[in-house]
Amino acid sequence: MRKKNCRTQGRGERIIEAVSRNLDLPPDAVAGYAHIELCGNREAIIEGCQGVLEYGDSVIALNTGKLTVRICGCELTIASMQNGQAIIKGIITSLDYRN
Repeated sequence: MRKKNCRTQGRGERIIEAVSRNLDLPPDAVAGYAHIELCGNREAIIEGCQGVLEYGDSVIALNTGKLTVRICGCELTIASMQNGQAIIKGIITSLDYRN
């Protein structure tokens, strides 16, 4: 297996920064990370969702590729899930990321 050296890794980071700047997007969105918007503690919009890993009234875990997003609360539901976007509604008490 070939190791990335610092020079190669820096080049990749510069490419991501250039693309994000030119498209007016956050660097993490270009790098394949999820984009998450919270509307108070009642709704979360997750773009980049690739599937549901856990679903319950108090916990919803979503696969976003590089990370798992875990939303905890009560009365949680998936209001919509289409085109890589999930809308979670309920009373959100915490949100965490896992590898």
